[in-house]
This record gives sequence, structure tokens and C-alpha cells, in this order.
Amino acid sequence: MKAIEFTTADGTVLSARLFEGKATPGALPVLIGSALAVHQRYYAAFAQWLADQGRCVMSFDVRGLGGSLPPGISVRNVQGDMLTWAQQDFAAAVQTLCDHTGASQVNVIAHSLGSHHPAMCLPPTQAQVAKLVSVAAGSGYWRNWSAPSRRLAPLLLHVAVPALTPLFGYFPGKRLGMVGDLPQGMINQWAGWCRHPDFAWGKQPELIRPLMQAARYPISAVSFSDDEAMSVTATEKYLAALPNAPSTLALVTPEQMGVKRIGHLGAFRTEQQATLWPRLASLLA
Repeated sequence: MKAIEFTTADGTVLSARLFEGKATPGALPVLIGSALAVHQRYYAAFAQWLADQGRCVMSFDVRGLGGSLPPGISVRNVQGDMLTWAQQDFAAAVQTLCDHTGASQVNVIAHSLGSHHPAMCLPPTQAQVAKLVSVAAGSGYWRNWSAPSRRLAPLLLHVAVPALTPLFGYFPGKRLGMVGDLPQGMINQWAGWCRHPDFAWGKQPELIRPLMQAARYPISAVSFSDDEAMSVTATEKYLAALPNAPSTLALVTPEQMGVKRIGHLGAFRTEQQATLWPRLASLLA
């Protein structure tokens, strides 16, 4: 693993990690897109395993999170919104990986909210995405969340975010055990999307729908039967909002993978290495 930095079009320096094994000829590089408030270090074991299979793999932290929050800088000073993460941070990550490998396109394996970044970036970046493997992702409308998270959604979206974010200048989710610490612009936009029945493309259709309609990369989506946050209905709604991106959806159970639990955050844990990880890698073909 090699730690690197790259710079976005608006001059923000972000943290990334490169994982390189013996490259398989013709294998496209892989960019890993993180879930909301999940740092790239969580994906390190999977990224190294995938690199050992013969691919160049890169993970990164969006601005305001993990290694992309400089020491001494408070998350309350981070500017931007969800589209900044997609159109600046994700776009620069794609270009960085292309430049490093000499490839014109990358494959993307993205977790939860990270699967929305290719859909919400600008068409030139979308054209650099050869394929998306979408893991535990879907429409974020709270009534489509799975039951455990759906019960807490009103407290999060209607009380905690609107009350605490202006008070602290960011969302102090870590101390609440809710999502994580997030910049004000990002959490406010995300919470607004989650309160709308059609999520982002319903809340801000003039901004989001044209981008999602422009996306034409193929998607292999994986949903988990025991996901406590993202239901298969939410995944279906997300795929339906990308009408020109051909997609398939597989509903995976823990029993099929020979484990007791997968859940929303479990797909990239090492206990999934023997069964689920090879399945995700096979979807890159």
C-alpha cells in the first residue's frame, strides 16, 4: 500500500491509498467509493486482496473525512455539499487513477452513498467509468430504509440534524452514534434528500435528474437480505432513477455466503473474503 495525495479542480488536497499487485494484462484499475462517513481505511483489507488478484486499486477520502481532513482543521470549516463530493472529489479520484495507470477508464466498486457519486458527477467523468459494482446502495428516502434504521430516521432527520448542525457548525454524529461527523453543507443536503420520497432526484430535480439520465455505464448491484439500513426496494428505486445505465440486481443472503451476518457495513470485512469478495470481484468482468 502506498499513501498518496491528489488535488481537485477547486484546489482541495485529498488523501488516497494505492494498492498494486502483479497486474493482470487488460484488467482495468479499480476505484473504491466509500459509504457516507466511512473512512477509506475500512476498505484497506479488501483493496489489498483485490490488488493481489491482479488489479491496481485506489481508495480515497472525500473532503472533510479521514485523511482528507487536515490536522488542526475542524470539520465545521469544510465547505461544499454532496455534489462537491461527486463532481470535485470523485471526479479527481477517477482522473488520478487514470493518470497513474495510463487507462482511459476505471471500474468502480462503491459502497452505499459512494454508488451515487458516479451518477451525480459530470458526463466527462461518467464516460471514464467502465462499470459500477454497487454494494448496499439505494434511494435514501427514509421510509424505504430497512426497519431498524427506519425507526430512528425521524429522530435523525427531523430533530438531530436540523437542531444540532447549526448549533455546532457541523453534524456531531460521532458522539451521538448517528452516521458520523459531517460538514454542514453535506449533512443538510443529504437530510433534505432523505426526507423526499424520490430522494435527490426528487428534491433537486433540475440539478440531479439530467446527470442521472446521462449515466450510461453498466451497473451490477448487490443488496443484502439482512441490511439494517438499505432495503432492496430502495436499491430498485435507485436503479430505476438511472434509465440509461443497464443494470442487474442480486439479493444476497448471509446463508448463501456461509456467514451469520453481512448487514449494511459488513461486505468489506475480512470474514467475507472466502465467499463474498470473490463474488464482488467477478462482477468486474
